[in-house]
Amino acid sequence: MALTLIEPTLADEDTVMAFRAEFIKRGERVSGGRGLEQADDYRRWLAGTYPPHYGTVKEAVYLAVETTAIPAASAGGRSLADRSRSEGTGRVVGISDLRLETNDFIDRFAGRIGYSVRPSARGRGYANEILRLTLLKAREFGFDRILITCNQPNAVSAKVIERNHGVLESVVPHPGFPDVRRYWIDLNAFDQ
Repeated sequence: MALTLIEPTLADEDTVMAFRAEFIKRGERVSGGRGLEQADDYRRWLAGTYPPHYGTVKEAVYLAVETTAIPAASAGGRSLADRSRSEGTGRVVGISDLRLETNDFIDRFAGRIGYSVRPSARGRGYANEILRLTLLKAREFGFDRILITCNQPNAVSAKVIERNHGVLESVVPHPGFPDVRRYWIDLNAFDQ
């Protein structure tokens, strides 16, 4: 399995909206999707005009694209993202966002990273790789440590965070929702 993170563009509308539709059909929220499940207009979503539940903050959103190995000789000097888009060598299997700004809700409940794996691609290890790649992006943005959270009953997400060196700080009550597990990841000790 090879994944790369790419920033969504106008050219990705059909792919992203099909990704969104899988969550809508199952009645699920797109964690890390910057309000994608609310978005009936892709251009407005891309512009960030659908505020997520944690409020409007500056954030970087990435599509996790499954890639097919293409020999370097046949790459023609184009980027992996370009090849994935133009040759259909990849598909969007997930999404992540890195919250570059914070507020009280993010500091207490949401954390700095959110991510989701599309329902039809779950159980294949994508969540672990999406989080790992997003942590590398966080380091590129200058973060030394990252708060990441998951709902208490979500054992799968807890394991993904722990595999990526998450250290449980606390479990806090979240009024009207499941309790939240708060993890810290030291990016200086994080191995690639």
